[in-house]
Amino acid sequence: MRGLLLPLSLVLAAAATAGLALIVLRGSGATATSPEAADAGQTEPAPDLPPIPERKLRPYETTLTLAEDLRDALPGPPAQLEKELWRVSHALKSKANWTLEKLARQEASPRVRALLVLAAGVHVPDEEPLLRFLNDPHPAVRTAAVLACGYRAEGPARASLFGAIAVPVGRRPADTSLADLQRRYEQEQDTPVRAAIDAVLSPGR
Repeated sequence: MRGLLLPLSLVLAAAATAGLALIVLRGSGATATSPEAADAGQTEPAPDLPPIPERKLRPYETTLTLAEDLRDALPGPPAQLEKELWRVSHALKSKANWTLEKLARQEASPRVRALLVLAAGVHVPDEEPLLRFLNDPHPAVRTAAVLACGYRAEGPARASLFGAIAVPVGRRPADTSLADLQRRYEQEQDTPVRAAIDAVLSPGR
């Protein structure tokens, strides 16, 4: 009987030791923090960043969008309207005849039509698509056509469109254009149109 007690004691002692080791391991596992967990616990939440501003792209320019730019500028101050007129004129240089033959002739607003005639007409001052507007029903459009005929950058004189835009004149129109302007002057009853023709023709008189 005594011979059996010694092996049994050893087995119980080994089992007890194993149990203690298991308890220790479990305890240490419960309290240990993995590197990932530690990093997650120590990392502060990212600050709220301002939103990326939306990039506003200017739509592709066409004769139609340029006409709308002139329409939008009409209610504004004269200086802004004049600036927009010459910007649009520069953009219309390669499309001047088309603008006069199509877009300006179809434009219902006389003021927008006048701006289109002047903006495009300065690039084709002696051509038929412009000269036809000397007979437009609206005086402002006739004035614009006259001023386009005589436009000269840094010209010695100024004439007015809408009483707001000062247009430099001083170019001598071609003989055919001069004849058309003279006929218009003889028929014209509107004072601003006659004043514009005077400003264009006076250097040659």
